[in-house]
Amino acid sequence: MILTTVFATKTVQFFLRMSIYVVLGIVVLCVRAYNRHKTHDRLKKRTEYMMKHTKKNKDGKYPWEEGEPVVKRERW
Repeated sequence: MILTTVFATKTVQFFLRMSIYVVLGIVVLCVRAYNRHKTHDRLKKRTEYMMKHTKKNKDGKYPWEEGEPVVKRERW
């Protein structure tokens, strides 16, 4: 009975609700950070694999490095 009257007050309800929001927010931020690092590592490994298995030409350049460099158009 006393416990229900304590939880019935507005300040305790607000504190419980806000603490739940804060805990959930921290959990979400931790999961996002973990996934971001995992994705970064996966992209790094795939890029290394691609660079290792892509053939270079006789000058030692990759296919996307060949050709003339793009000249920027002058503004007038």
